[in-house]
Amino acid sequence: MKKTNWGTGIAIVIVLFLVFTIAQVLVIHNYVDYDLVEEEYYAAEIKYQTQIEKIKRAKNLDEPLNIKINNETIEFTFPSIFNSTSILGNIFFYKPSDDLLDKNVPIKLDDKNYMAFSTKDLASGLWKIKVDWEVEGVTYFNEEFLMVP
Repeated sequence: MKKTNWGTGIAIVIVLFLVFTIAQVLVIHNYVDYDLVEEEYYAAEIKYQTQIEKIKRAKNLDEPLNIKINNETIEFTFPSIFNSTSILGNIFFYKPSDDLLDKNVPIKLDDKNYMAFSTKDLASGLWKIKVDWEVEGVTYFNEEFLMVP
C-alpha cells in the first residue's frame, strides 16, 4: 500500500471541491428560469420616452387617477373632469414573481368614472398595476404597487 503525502491530499481535495462546485452550477443553471422583466426588453426601452410623457401628463392632472385596494376589490377612480364614455384603455396586472399570472383588462367605467376589479382572480402577494388610458386622443399612464392579501 502506497502512502499519500500532503501535496497529493491537498490536490485531491481541491479537485473534488472544483468538481462539486462546477456540478452544482450546472444543476442550478438547468433548473432555474431566467426570465427578463419584459419579453422585448430593448424594444420596450426605445418606447419608454413616450411612456415618460404619458406619466408626466397623468401627474399634471388636477385630479389624479386613484387606485386603492378595499377588502376583496381593487378600486379605480378616474378624474371626474373627464366623461366616463370618453375614457378608453387597459389595466395591466403585472406579477413580478410569476409572469404566467399577468392579466390585461379593458377599462369599463360606470357613470361616476369608477371601476372595481375583484382580487379573487389574483394570487396573493405584490402586484404592479399599470393603467394605460386615453381621453380624446390624449394618452396617460399610471402605475402603482399593491399588496393583495
